[in-house]
Amino acid sequence: MRSKASLRAFRVELLMGANDDPLPDADLLYEHAPCALIITSKAGLILRANATFCEWLGYSKDQLVGRRKLQELLTIGGRIFHQTHWMPLLEMQRSICEVKLEFATSEGKKLPMILNATRREHLGGIFDEVCAFVVIERHRFEQEVLISKRQAEESLEAHLALQRDLSVADARLRVALESAKMHVWDVDPVTLERRYDNSVAQLLGYPSNQDVSASVYSDLIDPNDRPREAELFSAALGSVAQEYRCTYRLNGVDGVQRTVLSTGRAAFDPNNKLVQFVGILHDITDVKREQAAAEDRALFSEQMIGIVSHDLRNPLSVISMATEVLERNDLSPKQRQLVRHTQEAAQRARRLINDLLDFTQARIGRGIGVTKTTIDLHLLIGAAVEQLRIVYPKREFLHSINGQGLCMADSDRLTQLAGNLISNAVTYGAVDRPVTVTSSITEQGFELVVHNWGIPIPPDFLATVFSPMTRGVNLAQDSRSVGLGLFIVREIVKAHGGTVSVSSTIESGTAFMATFPLK
Repeated sequence: MRSKASLRAFRVELLMGANDDPLPDADLLYEHAPCALIITSKAGLILRANATFCEWLGYSKDQLVGRRKLQELLTIGGRIFHQTHWMPLLEMQRSICEVKLEFATSEGKKLPMILNATRREHLGGIFDEVCAFVVIERHRFEQEVLISKRQAEESLEAHLALQRDLSVADARLRVALESAKMHVWDVDPVTLERRYDNSVAQLLGYPSNQDVSASVYSDLIDPNDRPREAELFSAALGSVAQEYRCTYRLNGVDGVQRTVLSTGRAAFDPNNKLVQFVGILHDITDVKREQAAAEDRALFSEQMIGIVSHDLRNPLSVISMATEVLERNDLSPKQRQLVRHTQEAAQRARRLINDLLDFTQARIGRGIGVTKTTIDLHLLIGAAVEQLRIVYPKREFLHSINGQGLCMADSDRLTQLAGNLISNAVTYGAVDRPVTVTSSITEQGFELVVHNWGIPIPPDFLATVFSPMTRGVNLAQDSRSVGLGLFIVREIVKAHGGTVSVSSTIESGTAFMATFPLK
């Protein structure tokens, strides 16, 4: 901290003093000692300070001696310590050793020093003699130690908190696994042998939790499922990306067969060496049982629909024939109107029965059957449109054609498809706007597009519009159906090897497009 000029002056003074006395002058030693030497009053007023202290702090003696108190040169923290500890200790002990305080230089910089002080009486007065050493490196080291200690304490606290969180998470996980009838297993990375949690014993029919070896568990897998399970597990062990997932049966030691879903995934290091493989066993016995029962109920319901629909055909045929006979007689206008209403109701019932039979055939049979023949697409669709003009005399229909040629399709089913799409457009489209039917033939295939204007299909409804029993809303009671029309459209298209799609917006309207291969 001492300047080079002051050191040179100190050496010169020592050499000059050496001419008269072999020892350095005491005053020079005091002034230029390698430590700060200060004498203060009991209240801390600086009465004497050597040049070293003044140089370190950047003050002249005139600025300090008799003008400033020692504590006034300290930082805020040092002043508080001086008031609460320094002065009481000097009063009680008469001396203080190795106290580190920070002084503020004239430039406002902090300068750490180690202070030793002794209180003495001289000629009836009380004085404090203070010696101080600059300890910048020591201070820096202590700060680093404190920071490291603080970081270590924070890391320890974070580690302990993490351990607590892990304990809570582990407890919650175990409760969740038990509630969901799930059990954990993993693989030894060295031996590649599976290890099972002792709760797996419950899956095997044991009365309480116990250790289960891999061989015991494997022996209880149903023999018909064991090869497939082993193959899937082996494939997952040898692949970085493949997930292990297998459903199989366990023949418990209690004589009960349970169905489990076993899933897991392996983790590998950069060298494709197995690091860990963790899996879950899920008891899905009840789920499988309920699923099978639901499938049986659904199959029975669909079979009943088919049987009832088929048996209703004969009574409807009798009704239709009777109305045709009655229509030939001389009837009053009111009677003729009643006959016509009866015929229309019979036709609606016949269409409904046909839809139900097609639905039953598609769901529990081999799908809707088609017999392809060579047809004139435009002629067939044009005839279907003309028939619907009679059914819906108040609606406007436009038929547009693109391309020429013949195609292979089931004419009856294609007529049924067109009728379903056009009827759907009439039911949900704007009554004051036309329904446009476009039939097109290209080199790749042929397609049928039915377009209508009106309120668009809601976006969340588009994904299920071709599902059975799906109907629009806000329809009059006499316009409602069982919601099979578009489902049958999809099945007819599928039977022809084609695809069907729908787009619907307020700007462009609603369009159903059925695309078919030429043959």
